[in-house]
Amino acid sequence: MANLVENVLIQPLFDELQKQRFVTLTTIDHETGIPNVNAISWTVAKDESTIVFTVASRSKIVENIRQSKYVVITLIANESTYSISGEAVVKQEQLEGVNLKLSLIELQISEVRDVMFYGARITSEPQYEFTYDKTAADTLDIQVMEAMKKA
Repeated sequence: MANLVENVLIQPLFDELQKQRFVTLTTIDHETGIPNVNAISWTVAKDESTIVFTVASRSKIVENIRQSKYVVITLIANESTYSISGEAVVKQEQLEGVNLKLSLIELQISEVRDVMFYGARITSEPQYEFTYDKTAADTLDIQVMEAMKKA
């Protein structure tokens, strides 16, 4: 069976992107022109065709997006792996309501592709834990996610 391709988020993916979770973000490196992959966690689906995410303002990701707007988010959810591609823009240089210097980036989705290899399903999604002050991390996560949902 061929992998499914949509031009918007299906409901299970939209639902998963309402909370903080592990995803990878691929941009085009503005210095080398080759793909650059980063793990990020602050992502929110605003609607079925828009995802916002936050990264450190000094991150290379920000300049990569300024130079080439095409990005891919890889999401492991719904027993599969999805490639979510589209055009991204820096919406806020400094995310309002957060004390850290974080930039808000908006992705307009053009394609959602199920990229899981044939005959398999994901049985356990990636999990992570913070290696620094958990209370501080939890407080910051709540603050950032709320600010992104308001943006």
